[in-house]
Amino acid sequence: MAFSLFPAECRADDDSCKKPNVHDYLDEILLKARKELDDPMRLPPRSSFVELSDGILWGLSNITRLGDVKIECVDQDTIVVKAKITTDELKGRYTWTKERRNKSPREGYVVFISNDFVAEIDTRIKKNNGEITHPVLERFEIDRFKDARVEITGMGFFTWALGEMTTLFSGVFQRAIAHAVRAPWKRACRGK
Repeated sequence: MAFSLFPAECRADDDSCKKPNVHDYLDEILLKARKELDDPMRLPPRSSFVELSDGILWGLSNITRLGDVKIECVDQDTIVVKAKITTDELKGRYTWTKERRNKSPREGYVVFISNDFVAEIDTRIKKNNGEITHPVLERFEIDRFKDARVEITGMGFFTWALGEMTTLFSGVFQRAIAHAVRAPWKRACRGK
């Protein structure tokens, strides 16, 4: 199907690259990606002012395209498929631990739920000697991660720091999600 994405003469200044079947093509990649993405998915450990371990992410099994796909013609042998993807609800959890001097460590959970998640993806497709090469993920960037509800347990009397920690944990989750999703997305692209 990728071959039909290329017009006979694709140039960077040519709008003929914008073919309607690109939506179907990306939807096929998303279908394969949903199979490649574990749900729940393990998140990598993180270290900031607390140690984060045992990270788990739920909600990627229903990842879908959001809006129209755009095609950028780089040259006659290369196009870049640009799209946004979303999911209904994204949930995650880490166990946090904080070492304390002369005291036992403090620990608990940090949990988030987001109903407003959008990521932007750029996938490069090339022809090599007339043959389509496997698509290559060039960019996976979280565009929107709003209204995330963050709950932290085990803080005891430290609830006054919750506002600052909520913002920090939101950024930690965004980086962890982007890192965890890239490899399965690349595998899904290679299968096309």
